[in-house]
Amino acid sequence: MKNTKFQINDIDKFVECSRVLVFDCMGKYQTSTLDDMKYTLSELSEEDRNELNAVLTQEEAMSICKLFLRPYDDQKFIVSKTQYAELIDALNTRLVSNMLNNLVNRGLLETAFDHESNDFIFWVKENENKEDKKS
Repeated sequence: MKNTKFQINDIDKFVECSRVLVFDCMGKYQTSTLDDMKYTLSELSEEDRNELNAVLTQEEAMSICKLFLRPYDDQKFIVSKTQYAELIDALNTRLVSNMLNNLVNRGLLETAFDHESNDFIFWVKENENKEDKKS
């Protein structure tokens, strides 16, 4: 089982299922079973589909996925179990990054670079107007 490889016959469907899985698992990994997971866009609510398409497009996910896939026999690809785990992690990292960027752009989060940790930090933006806090 260590060197398990999977053949991908439809790369578009593979990428869609992988990005939907990553999106759907966010925040509910500990509380869900495989049967609870969603894998296709049609299984998501319209609101979730719109959110997913805004934060991780099919094209962006395709670019990431192709870094982990090996061409095999015309339009088919192969991915190992280890590479697929890395692919899912890469999609998750990009999804989180894009979501944080979206929240910063909408003015809901503040961000700065912390030289001590050598990473970006985020915090909820404080409203300047106390009346805004009530609403």
